[in-house]
Amino acid sequence: MRPFFYVIMYKYSIPYFHTNMRTCSRCKETKDISCFSKRSDRPSGVQSKCKECEKIYRRMYYKPHEKIRQKLKISDDLYEDLMKNENCQICDAELTKKCIDHCHSTNKIRGVLCNNCNTALGLVGENTQTLQSMIEYLQEH
Repeated sequence: MRPFFYVIMYKYSIPYFHTNMRTCSRCKETKDISCFSKRSDRPSGVQSKCKECEKIYRRMYYKPHEKIRQKLKISDDLYEDLMKNENCQICDAELTKKCIDHCHSTNKIRGVLCNNCNTALGLVGENTQTLQSMIEYLQEH
C-alpha cells in the first residue's frame, strides 16, 4: 500500500489541459479557458487559438459573402457596387448586416437587403400572393 502523502501528491499533479488557463498558439498569451472555443476532438477540449485570434484569422482568410459570390458568379466590381448600399432596399433601414438578395429560380441578383427583410422574403418563399395577403391582413387589423 502506498503512503498517504503519495496519494495527495499524485492528486495535485494535474495535467496542463485540466487547468483553467491555456496559452494561445497564435498570440502566446495565457488566458482563461473560457476565452477559447470548444473542440471535442482535442485533448484539452478547446481550440489552440483564442477566440480573438480565431476572429482575426477568419477575417483574413474568408471573404464576406464568399459562397453566394461563387454561386452567383459575382465579379469583384459588381460586389463592390452592391456593398456601396448603406440602406436596405425594402425598409430603408441602415444596413448593419448586408444580405445579397437574389431570385432562387433564376439566380438574378435583385439588390442588398437587411437581414430581417431577407429572412422575411425567404420565409414566405418569395411568393407575391402570400405577401399581398399579409399586407391585406395588416391593413384590416
